[in-house]
Amino acid sequence: MIFQGLYNILDLYFKEMDLFYNNIDHFFHEKVNIHFEDSLVNESNISQKLKELTTYFIEIFDDIGFEKSKIENEFMDPFLELQDKDNGKITSMIELYESKLAPLIYEIFLEKIVDYLVDVKVAPLMLKLKAEGFLTIEFIMELRNFKNTIERSSEKRENLRKYIQIQEKIIDKFQRNKQKIESLEDLQEPEFKLQLLYLLYRIIHFFHLQKTFDFSHIKLYLEENIDEWLIDVPLVTLKNPDIYFCGIYLAKNLNINLDEKKIVDFLLNLYEEATDRYESLIIEATDGVYYFIKSTELMNFSLDFEHKHKLIKSEPKFFEANYLKTLETSQLVVILKIYRQLGISKLEREIKAILEEIELRIAPEGIKQFRDGFVSSEATYYVLFSYFMNNSLEKLKDYDLLSNIVSRIYRNLEFLDFSTDTNYDLVSELFYSIESLKLFNCIETKEMIIHLAKYLFPQEIVDAISISKENIREKAKFRHLKVNRITGETIY
Repeated sequence: MIFQGLYNILDLYFKEMDLFYNNIDHFFHEKVNIHFEDSLVNESNISQKLKELTTYFIEIFDDIGFEKSKIENEFMDPFLELQDKDNGKITSMIELYESKLAPLIYEIFLEKIVDYLVDVKVAPLMLKLKAEGFLTIEFIMELRNFKNTIERSSEKRENLRKYIQIQEKIIDKFQRNKQKIESLEDLQEPEFKLQLLYLLYRIIHFFHLQKTFDFSHIKLYLEENIDEWLIDVPLVTLKNPDIYFCGIYLAKNLNINLDEKKIVDFLLNLYEEATDRYESLIIEATDGVYYFIKSTELMNFSLDFEHKHKLIKSEPKFFEANYLKTLETSQLVVILKIYRQLGISKLEREIKAILEEIELRIAPEGIKQFRDGFVSSEATYYVLFSYFMNNSLEKLKDYDLLSNIVSRIYRNLEFLDFSTDTNYDLVSELFYSIESLKLFNCIETKEMIIHLAKYLFPQEIVDAISISKENIREKAKFRHLKVNRITGETIY
């Protein structure tokens, strides 16, 4: 997910990329035809056939020289989960390969191409790929020229090296601390337990590590202690989400059966209490409103016009500059996001005032949480998303945001310790940094691709990408995940 933009750059730059894809297809088509012969796929056996195919491919990659554990992790990707649309559409093992596995396999090979560009222990594998017919002479020449261009800029080469190792370092950090993370499920305080596990689970889910962790204890807790976690607490922030929301989110993602009526009744009672407590909910309790709305969406509970009206009701005084400057940058964006989620578009004056205040938080050194405050990964993510939501990403084209994001990931990983004393801010900043990288990669616009190219590659390569008439090539065969312009969720 954080390599998609990088793959787009390579795909736009290399003239021999289509031949590379074709060589991959030829190799795996031949393997499938020989191993499975005329094996048929239907609705009753598609799940089993997919399992057989992935198991066989893991063996193939292991024989070629890929690291088996990494390939196994790649095949845990939710993209491989069967959908209703797959039933009846896929009737052969070749179609199963092309529909479900091929896009992932192209990415596995592309990742090794990137490793080669910065000499990440890949020389023997590249020789094997050449021997197996994946790499043509023409493509090898293109790769060498590209590599030579990068090596002439030590700064860009180091940027690329650090960037491509982010995923490996995060996965390694979480896997090495697997037992510590799982032990956090047994913490006694529901607030600490659910808020921390929610953030950690989001990172685990981002890198498709769910199947490597044992969540049985938290599942049991959520099932048997709904009255303990279905509560509202003060001091809710984006770093410290509502406990009830964390519980609902984890329950939904861990496939736990809950008393849905009880949860909906709780949300309605919470709504009534909140509307009586605040003069302007959306301003004075922004984060609480945000998690309330996200909870109703998770529960498939639709808010009616009266609910929406009370949630966004506010007086003009709240949108004066002197008041808005006291709010966090992320809070300002969340207000705009709530408007968009509720389908509100007629508050032009309020929206304009918020956007003007957000612009005051953008500085050469990064995006600040307050006008005169500190640079924040949380603020960076929300401002990026705000500009994406409003189709104005070009306004950020001259800001070097990626350098700050990458350095913060490395700093936070270094200090992150999984224990009862785990620092919320470190986990939260790591999460929002990763989410920011997702935006740079999965929003496939010219602005975002150039952002990545400027940070990762010398100007010669940036210029070649800039003059391209395409943002992405239609023939690019790796996955093109999208970002929902309203919710920010990944669209597979």
